[in-house]
Amino acid sequence: MEKQRHCVQTLLVRQKRDIGQQAQRIPLPAAMGAALVGGFLLQRFLHTPTSSQMLRLFLTWRAL
Repeated sequence: MEKQRHCVQTLLVRQKRDIGQQAQRIPLPAAMGAALVGGFLLQRFLHTPTSSQMLRLFLTWRAL
């Protein structure tokens, strides 16, 4: 159990370090622009009649 805990902690430290290095490579304006465009496209997609109907059907099916 202790060995598994140690391996998980090592993996988490490694992932945190890797994410920190990768995040420094992406300029903030580019990340914010991508988020803005993604949000705009998602909003446009969800407000079309077909996609909103599909979303409602999926949520109804999932509730069953």
